[in-house]
Amino acid sequence: MSTNRPNPFEVGGEWLKCALHTHSTVSDGTLPPHILANAYEEAGFDVLSITDHWRIAEAPSTDRLLTIPGAELGFDLRKPAYPRQPAEFLVWGIDHLPEDPGGDKDNWMFNAEENWEARTFPSLSHGAAWAATMGAVVYTAHPYWNQLSIDDIIDADGIAGIEVFNGSAEEEDGRGDSSVWWDAMLASGKTVFGIGTDDQHYPLFELGLAWTMVRAAERTQEAVLDALRHGQSYFSNGPSIHSIESVEGGVIVECSPARSIRLQREHEHGTNVSVGRGGRRMGAILATDGNGLITRAFLDCDPNPVYRRVVVVDETGARAWSNPL
Repeated sequence: MSTNRPNPFEVGGEWLKCALHTHSTVSDGTLPPHILANAYEEAGFDVLSITDHWRIAEAPSTDRLLTIPGAELGFDLRKPAYPRQPAEFLVWGIDHLPEDPGGDKDNWMFNAEENWEARTFPSLSHGAAWAATMGAVVYTAHPYWNQLSIDDIIDADGIAGIEVFNGSAEEEDGRGDSSVWWDAMLASGKTVFGIGTDDQHYPLFELGLAWTMVRAAERTQEAVLDALRHGQSYFSNGPSIHSIESVEGGVIVECSPARSIRLQREHEHGTNVSVGRGGRRMGAILATDGNGLITRAFLDCDPNPVYRRVVVVDETGARAWSNPL
């Protein structure tokens, strides 16, 4: 699989720390939009999109924080596993919402007590086509948390990627990591990118559980959307990836101190270097820190993989994920 894109670690621009799935009191969050924006700015974020359910929250950008209008919207499943099974996608760069998106109204919901609503497009492809009329970007939201079938998203048209890691879903019930869905799509030959988010509703517990680092040509909405559209990013719930370089026979990764660095591929393929008990050497550790943790490594890779992506695991088990190389 070729992503036909430059290596985000080798292009110009700046890395921006992005919160791409958050909620305010405009739907079922607990802070008003402008106060929520202040909280993310104080936490060191560069970009915030408040993605309330079927509503667009307004929070002005500041000198430090760029805000991008977004929302979390719904679509009908082909074969729901149970009645009114939810399916959602994230969209950024919109300026309005449709009153009637055309989906099955039996799947529409409104919860006055929790202040959220759900309407649906007939399919994920229909939602992406509507978003494309505004030049907006669409990623499928938390498929593991929603327990989606891969058939509902694998052949969707017009989506740029998938929410691979959702911090609040991981904390809530252990269903935050949708890597299996991502790998299934990549192994099928689809070019699809990933993001990590906190899906914040309760800032004290959820703000900053995960984030996406985009390599943007400039600090503008257009540049951030372009980076998300073309996978110029990586995402994390802890570690940092400093560089990834494709070389003869594999890749070289530089990162914050890690106990393991993995090169994940299709089927049972893939390689790993790690330290500690049972440490593996499917490649070579090139540098470590004072505690013996890996900061630079070479990982083997056979020629012509269907796809390659890197996962960095730190000593606490937190991870950072690259997009497909």
